Amino acid sequence: SVIRKTPRVGKNIHEVRNPFRARRRIAKTFARLSNFVLNCAVPQSNISVPSRQPSSHDACDLSVVIVSWNVAGLLRDCLDALFSPEVSAGLRMEVIVVDNASSDDSAQVAAAFESVRVVRNCRNIGYGSANNIGFKLARGNYLLVLNPDTVALPGSLEALVAFAERHTSAGIVAPRLLNPDGSIQRSAFRFPTLMMAFLDLFPLSRVVPGRLRNWISHSTINGRYPGEPTKTQPYRIDHPLGAAMLLRREAIENVGGFDERLFMYSEEVDLAMRLRQVGWERWQVPAARVIHLGGQSTKQMPDRMLRELWRSRLYIYEKHHDPVSGIFLHTLIITAQVKESIVTRLGAALGTMPIKEANLRLRRARSLFRLALDMKR
Repeated sequence: SVIRKTPRVGKNIHEVRNPFRARRRIAKTFARLSNFVLNCAVPQSNISVPSRQPSSHDACDLSVVIVSWNVAGLLRDCLDALFSPEVSAGLRMEVIVVDNASSDDSAQVAAAFESVRVVRNCRNIGYGSANNIGFKLARGNYLLVLNPDTVALPGSLEALVAFAERHTSAGIVAPRLLNPDGSIQRSAFRFPTLMMAFLDLFPLSRVVPGRLRNWISHSTINGRYPGEPTKTQPYRIDHPLGAAMLLRREAIENVGGFDERLFMYSEEVDLAMRLRQVGWERWQVPAARVIHLGGQSTKQMPDRMLRELWRSRLYIYEKHHDPVSGIFLHTLIITAQVKESIVTRLGAALGTMPIKEANLRLRRARSLFRLALDMKR
């Protein structure tokens, strides 16, 4: 057999994307014939995770659920990493890939791995709904939500499971995320506040000293954990970035799966808020490390994804906050888009902004303006 080496932290993106590839035509042919594939899965609304304990003959430690959409190459690298001995050793693991009607060969790439179960949706049903399908099929004591643009590093999964075993009150256990160059990617956050939304919509001006701007952007004011890059011991957080997080089956049975009214973004925020309400803790374990490229699916539809980002944030406020806070957020978005339109038109008129860029910014401003007005009604 071919032993695939896990990429060393610090390599560039091109090196990370091709760390585990090996030729295995015979295995691929066998996999296509024997792989368990569900065609055209139809999700139910408000899916809850079935409450059952896997029987002794089919129990496993960990069920990895990956939702893919047009990221075939990245998905292959992600799966190669998962099945490498350095990552999966010591774990009874299953992998479920739910493909949201990709137009590339993402589903075929997943099916080439003989031990992967593949669900092929007839349409893109959204991130949360697709994960819920995977949860229903999962047999593991723990569920690992994993994006296809990730590469798990040696010992990462074992560290997550081991921590969860020791801390039975932990509903979510997240790894430390790394950029492709090995630098730390911020992935531990506090729950959303109006100040965080304000800083997103009205970025600090260049007249503010750079050191002060940097301090604010990485402070609790902006929802960050200031000591995150230097922490070496596990610590409690409000919620992780959803690219990689271990979920305790009991906790998910307690609150249900992802909210399927969210198509994209904020699913992990909503889930963490519901877990907090019933007493489950959320942790980050720095010793577990996963490389995350970020935004590889969403960048294929930037305009729609920007709208979905703010739609999900508005929904979170309407669901978890008081009505007054929701009205403030609507008002902030509307005000920011009016300001953006004025600045953009002025820049285009003075010739300081290219017409193409101005049209793009105006189109996005109109989209978010209408979104805030529509949801307010």
